[in-house]
Amino acid sequence: MEKVLTHFNFKNPDGIFLTLLIVHCSSLIVLLSGVYSLQAEFLSHVGAVRKNNEDAIFCDVKAGLFVVADGIGGRQAGEVASATAVRVVAEKFWENPGADAGELMREGFYEANDILHRAGKKERGMHGMGTTMTAASVSGDKIHLVHVGDSRAYLFNRAGIKQLTKDHTLAHELLKDGQINEEEVERHPQRHILVRSLGPEPLVQVDEYELSWQKGDFLLLCSDGLYTMVSSREIRELTLRAVDLHSAVDFLAQTAFNRGGYDNISIILINYD
Repeated sequence: MEKVLTHFNFKNPDGIFLTLLIVHCSSLIVLLSGVYSLQAEFLSHVGAVRKNNEDAIFCDVKAGLFVVADGIGGRQAGEVASATAVRVVAEKFWENPGADAGELMREGFYEANDILHRAGKKERGMHGMGTTMTAASVSGDKIHLVHVGDSRAYLFNRAGIKQLTKDHTLAHELLKDGQINEEEVERHPQRHILVRSLGPEPLVQVDEYELSWQKGDFLLLCSDGLYTMVSSREIRELTLRAVDLHSAVDFLAQTAFNRGGYDNISIILINYD
């Protein structure tokens, strides 16, 4: 499988404006307090059907920042929306070292929403642009998540797997209201209709989660191109069966691709070891 991610523009800590095309990286490892290490692998693939990749992802192990975004609004608009949102959050961290991570992510989400909403109203071809986004800041044994849309975060280990984020879709609103059950959500025709995302509305409500993890745990951020093709149980089993994170990410992406690959497939897999 060709392992190519979407490209996006950003300013690095030296203030240089760059365009980056990221390919599947080798393992990134940072020692934490000399006791544990943080290791991450990531991949974004166009899939088997789409002609372009509207996902954007960001992975900075040293800063402990990981972001997945899935653009909406058509070819150009979707690509621009996801890339812009990811860039805004990344730049918040680079421009404010040592600041509160949760506050930076929150500000990044709100600023990205404002930028996308204004662009969608003013720029030709960008009407209706928007994106999901799930961002995680990891510091030691603490995880802080900010989330909107239907990209997901999971936490798992040998004991089981838990979906940390809630999908902001019409189908999940029906579930919350008791009109459908858990099994019906996954097959519901409105399961992909977003009720919350960055860009379409002038104001956005985001979800935040704070939790702890421990040695041996895995944190997964992904777009719906993965989890609609590979169940949470399979995500856990394939990861634990793999010899390393690189192989695990390959297994997950290849499984989604082989089952149709109807959407872009983006994965960030992090291990606290």
